[in-house]
Amino acid sequence: MKFAKPSGFFLIVVTLMLWLQTATANDIVTVSAQTDRLNLSQHMTYRVLPANTSLQQLDIDRARYWQSFSDLKKSAQANADTTVWGLTMLYNRSAINQSFVIDLGGSYIKYAQVFVIDRDSEVIDSADVRFNDGLIQRPYLAQQMMIPIEVPARATVRLLVSVETPPEYVNPIKLWNPGSLQLHLQQKQTALGINVGLMVLIAVAAFSMTRGNRRRLQLSIAFVCVSLILVVLLHSGLWITYFSPLKPSIAQLLVPYSQQWLLVMLSWASVELFSRPARQSNLVRSLVILTIVFTISAVLQPWWSGLRSPWWLAFQSSLLVIMDLLAVFFVTSSRARNRAFWEASLLTTLTVLTWLIIWPTMAATWVGQNTIVVYCAITAVLLALLIANFERISEQLGQKVHRLKTANISIRRRMRLFQQRSSEGWFELDRKMQWSRANRPFLSMLGCTNKQMLVQHWPTADELFGDAALSWREPGRSEPWQQLVNITLINGQRRWFSVAIYPDGLGHAMDVSKQVDAEMQLNYLAKHDSLTGLLNFDEFKRVFQAQLDKQKPCTIMLIDIKGFDVLCDQVGGHHRDQALLQLILQMKQKAPQNVRLARYPMNGVALLGPEDEQAVFALCYQLVQIVREFRYGTEGRVFQFTAHAGMAVAKDAQLRIAERLIRQAEDAEKIAQQLGDFKVYSATADDHRRLQTREERHWEDRLRSALMNQDWQVFRQPILSASIEQDKHCYEILLRLPNDDTLEPDEAIAPQQFLKAAVQAGIMGKADRWLFRELIERFEEQPFEATRTWRCHVNLSQQSLEDADFINFIESMVEHSNIQPKQLMFEVAEPIANERFEETYRLFKELKRLGFGTAIDQFGTGFNSFRLLKHLPLTQVKINRFWVQNMLLDPTDAALVESCIRIAKINQVEVTAVGVENDETRSLLTNGNVDYLQGFACGKPTRW
Repeated sequence: MKFAKPSGFFLIVVTLMLWLQTATANDIVTVSAQTDRLNLSQHMTYRVLPANTSLQQLDIDRARYWQSFSDLKKSAQANADTTVWGLTMLYNRSAINQSFVIDLGGSYIKYAQVFVIDRDSEVIDSADVRFNDGLIQRPYLAQQMMIPIEVPARATVRLLVSVETPPEYVNPIKLWNPGSLQLHLQQKQTALGINVGLMVLIAVAAFSMTRGNRRRLQLSIAFVCVSLILVVLLHSGLWITYFSPLKPSIAQLLVPYSQQWLLVMLSWASVELFSRPARQSNLVRSLVILTIVFTISAVLQPWWSGLRSPWWLAFQSSLLVIMDLLAVFFVTSSRARNRAFWEASLLTTLTVLTWLIIWPTMAATWVGQNTIVVYCAITAVLLALLIANFERISEQLGQKVHRLKTANISIRRRMRLFQQRSSEGWFELDRKMQWSRANRPFLSMLGCTNKQMLVQHWPTADELFGDAALSWREPGRSEPWQQLVNITLINGQRRWFSVAIYPDGLGHAMDVSKQVDAEMQLNYLAKHDSLTGLLNFDEFKRVFQAQLDKQKPCTIMLIDIKGFDVLCDQVGGHHRDQALLQLILQMKQKAPQNVRLARYPMNGVALLGPEDEQAVFALCYQLVQIVREFRYGTEGRVFQFTAHAGMAVAKDAQLRIAERLIRQAEDAEKIAQQLGDFKVYSATADDHRRLQTREERHWEDRLRSALMNQDWQVFRQPILSASIEQDKHCYEILLRLPNDDTLEPDEAIAPQQFLKAAVQAGIMGKADRWLFRELIERFEEQPFEATRTWRCHVNLSQQSLEDADFINFIESMVEHSNIQPKQLMFEVAEPIANERFEETYRLFKELKRLGFGTAIDQFGTGFNSFRLLKHLPLTQVKINRFWVQNMLLDPTDAALVESCIRIAKINQVEVTAVGVENDETRSLLTNGNVDYLQGFACGKPTRW
């Protein structure tokens, strides 16, 4: 009873599977506008009837008379006059009628017809095709049979296909979208065209190889390629499509003729191929006889129609295949087996493929078969080339290999001799890191007298150079292993060696201890003060910023010590250095270990400590008291010093910038100085703003009043052309502040006196605008002056560079004036251009675009002068006045002026020499290729 239920379940499953198999034969195939390609054979049922059966005689509704596609292929019948009927159900889910193409795909179907039947068993669409001509004359690419049909919208129909052919020849039936079918045929035709093109290249290559050792073999293969080209052209349908659409009978005559000559060429190539390995055998004689028979048949074929029979061609190709197979077997089994075996196998493959093409019931409709033929021909030609030149190539390769070995031995012998005689350290290792050899310089570097001593102290190289040296023998490594290694020698000294081990085990070592020590010394000097040994201020700022970046708590202290200038003036600079050194040593002993000290220019100390403000304040006070108690006696005199200290704590995350905190500490130090001697002041939140002195506040008030009341004075100084032939009227506009009663009445105040206060108060940008507006208005009032002016120079401040709207202001002012942009030259001092390079570049670029001139004033002040000359869009540079004034007395200044002129001319920039105070300097510069001159020798500033 326990097995009853599973047995019943098994019967139900079997019944269900049989029902599903029956149901799949009558399933409905859904089609639409998106249907691209559909294989109908798996959805169709078939029935085989006599050739004269009509549609009315079919019994469509009786499913037991119909069978599947696989069963149809198995039911081979002796009677060739049969008709195969196929039936399936189609449902068009589209809202419109759809057109499709039925692809029967058979080359040997004599007659075919298609019916579309509705639910009422009425034929709503039908089409048929019959071929009375030979296969090669059929107007379809590759002899495929296509029949168009139309399926109604939103309807279920029966598709009935009838083909007059034996059941075993029925190919899978496919349904195509017309557009997809056209694309498929084009791709197929393109592939066939590519194959033909490759065959042409193969033929050309084969004919070009006929100068080798086996000329007749190569020539025969070349003719095989030519014959294959013609057969592929005719058999694939390309000839029908392109060459003979009007006279297809020409192609019908040429197909058997080309196939016959292909057999002739293949048999000739077989004779040439097997003549060497099987020269005395009857097999070669049989191939020769076969070639003669094929040739006679090819000659008589145009006059004897029986020789054009496909069965006669198939018999010949079968006979050739058998002979080639026997020849390959003979080559394989006999002692004559050699490199000809592979070429014989390829030639036999070509013969078999030719047999498939020629055999009547196996004519190729698949593009891939032609492709296989092409690639086999390519391989055969390449092998023919290799065989023809194998002996010569192998002999040349052998000679070259022998020469390379001889050269390698000679090079290695000379290399070893060079290593022995070289003053550098060379060694060689095996794969186990053991010493194969080492020259004397290498042994002497390590303090060894011979190789045994080296092996005794360091048996392997990794014990000397470390485990990292093992990486030189990694598989696939092409780069040498290089490392800087610190080695303890036999005498106990530690030395630095630069070691390189190449992939072949050859190594090189160089003692670089002096170089490393020098680099370490230079690195130390670059970061430390040479007198005190403390960090210099630049390194101190870098360490300070690194602490801030790591979010570590820290406090900066600046101690300014005064009184060293008096000591230097009275007893000399040597005593000043001694006093500073003694004082800093006492302070260093008092400072804890976690506090970093640095020299604060010039005579001061900078300290970097933890965030504990009270502890740091106490330490700072103790250090100030050390200065207060310090005495320095020399030459019967005792000197005392004063000190002031300021400190800043990095509390706010937004203020964790070294430069900003240093400025806060400097401001705090100034406040401590105002509070009195030996005072310590800690910067608070109110001190984050600028610290202004009484003089700065006085200047700010004075400048604000001048700006409000427009109480300025405008001067101009002439700029002369250095060339005598040119008289260019140029001058520079200068802004001055009127003098007051405390100063001389005839002397105006120059910008150098109030520039710092004006920048801090934010007034210079507005003053630049006022000066430019005043310049434009005066030119409006004096049109003749505007006409005769060649160029007018205007200085710009830092705030004008930072003003994004300043360029628009200049453009609008000049646009409505009577002066041209080329008559105006805007100058920026070199220190400001260095500090605000990006803003200067942006402004100069816009000025050059608008046609204005651009110039750098005080050129040569800093170290980046030539960088500005190279990267900024400049019209002119004005050489620093201090170089020009001293060029008659100092040859160095004269050489600097000459260098500036030469480099400016290379960059096509004009040069103005500023500070020409006498006629001798003016004469020297006139002959020095300078463009313009400015100074008291050319004219003093006057009121405008």
